[in-house]
Amino acid sequence: MHFIFICIHLICAVFFIAYVFFDVCVYRFAYQHANKEDCDKIKKAYTKSSIFIFAGIFILLLLSGFYLLSFYEINSFWDFFASNFGIFLFIKLLLLITMLALTFYSLFFIKVLKRKDPLKSHLIALILCILIIICAKAMLYF
Repeated sequence: MHFIFICIHLICAVFFIAYVFFDVCVYRFAYQHANKEDCDKIKKAYTKSSIFIFAGIFILLLLSGFYLLSFYEINSFWDFFASNFGIFLFIKLLLLITMLALTFYSLFFIKVLKRKDPLKSHLIALILCILIIICAKAMLYF
């Protein structure tokens, strides 16, 4: 069962990061080489349809991550700092909480205040994803 959840977690992480990478890197080049109005229409079309897929992948990523966390014995908050694994796990969780907070902040502006997205890009999410990957690899390496 552990192996299945590792596979689910990795596949969801790949899809999640690929979406963010596409939005930050690939789509930016499209704006440079195509009409801005056409790019905006395309982005709006794929964003509306991908919200449910993206949210599902993100939730599955979180659930599989928390399931995998259940395999490690962490009895108290201070157990995080007992090993390098725990330290990197703690940093990874802080980065994840930061990403969630920024997501809710952005959604608050868009849905409640009816304003434009203050973050405007997924660049911060891409940087956080890269840092989370580094922490995930460091958890097992050190």
